[in-house]
Amino acid sequence: MLGSLPTDHVVTMLRASPPQRAAGVLVAMPKDRIDRLLAAMDGRLIARMIIATDPGRRLALLGHLDDGRLAAELALLPTVEAAAVLAVLPDERARPQLARGGPENLAILLDAMPKAQRGRLIALLDPLRQIELRRVGYEKSVIDALRGTAASLQWVPGDHGSNLLAGAFHRLCGIALRYVHSGPLSTVAVADAYRVFAGLQVHGVLIVTNAEPLELPAGDPPALVVSWMDGDNDGVLGRALVRLAG
Repeated sequence: MLGSLPTDHVVTMLRASPPQRAAGVLVAMPKDRIDRLLAAMDGRLIARMIIATDPGRRLALLGHLDDGRLAAELALLPTVEAAAVLAVLPDERARPQLARGGPENLAILLDAMPKAQRGRLIALLDPLRQIELRRVGYEKSVIDALRGTAASLQWVPGDHGSNLLAGAFHRLCGIALRYVHSGPLSTVAVADAYRVFAGLQVHGVLIVTNAEPLELPAGDPPALVVSWMDGDNDGVLGRALVRLAG
């Protein structure tokens, strides 16, 4: 019966059905019919079926969606729904999706899913991607702590790095977040922080890192390196801002 109905009518019926039943009905159809129906569906209907159905039907359904189409649909979904789809994808279909987009967007998606699924997906990432994800997590923790100091924060305009401007104690300070995967903070990272804030008329530059801090020579503007680890409180950063503003 469904095979004789127009495509838009069938899509309407599937949308009105419980998603697990809709997935079962869909994958039981001839391949060319499935492909036409999927082409006419919006991402939210496809997502509901992928999330709700059993692994066997999920694989059958995913077999009709190449990685590009799946990525396009995920990009249009709200974060929670996109994360729910990503969480149930089998490893071989999840890997290409995890490789797309920036680490900031990936971190948001991973944060929106349960811990067990998040751990499985992180284990699928290549080592460089894992390092980038740790950097994003570190920077988020630092920014959360900075908000506890009552400093007003904004990203440096036109800069795509990990650099902020902070208004504190009637002073404007530059804050450079420098996550280090291994080893000490490099002089290159310090020089880059100076470069970012050159000409911005900041009162001082605070470099926040997870590595051992460096003692910096006196300069203009004055700069300070502070070591901050996940779990440290905002007092470490507050005291550093006081020193720079003083």
